[in-house]
Amino acid sequence: MLNRRQVRELALRTLFVWDAHDDATDRDVVERVGDDLSADDDVRAYARHMAEGTWETRNSIDAWIDRLAPQWPVRRQPGVDRAVLRLAVWELTNTATPPKVVIDEAIELAKQYSTENSGGFVNGVLDSVLREFNDLISGPLGASEIPTSAGLLVIDRTDDEPVALERQPEPEDTLASD
Repeated sequence: MLNRRQVRELALRTLFVWDAHDDATDRDVVERVGDDLSADDDVRAYARHMAEGTWETRNSIDAWIDRLAPQWPVRRQPGVDRAVLRLAVWELTNTATPPKVVIDEAIELAKQYSTENSGGFVNGVLDSVLREFNDLISGPLGASEIPTSAGLLVIDRTDDEPVALERQPEPEDTLASD
């Protein structure tokens, strides 16, 4: 059985490194960080899955967080807070893990690795994400859109399959300027 706490910690550390270098091409990060945590192969594999899924959807997640916490946009957040929030939002929207578990684990990771105020901040943002997400998924099956300053977040829920976040750019102005 997987140690989910260890999986999240390894995924968090991986995301932090990728974010610090603005580059996720170094896939060996999971192995190196996993050595520090004495993680087994199953933990590493699932942590890699979570980190890659989070990294691939980070722009959509960031736009959602920016809209819900405009006073602390993602670019101004400490790197650990950013990684914790991204990972938790991805897990909330792409896995069957109970939301209370996801949020509690995110708060604990923030308390352990970031500032003294990070736990409360993470809790507040994730609570807002969860409320909005629950409102969206309780509606009819299909795609729902959340407007953000960076475009539209599309949340697709079809046949109760996992949710995918995708950012759609704002439609370009079709009027030609002379």
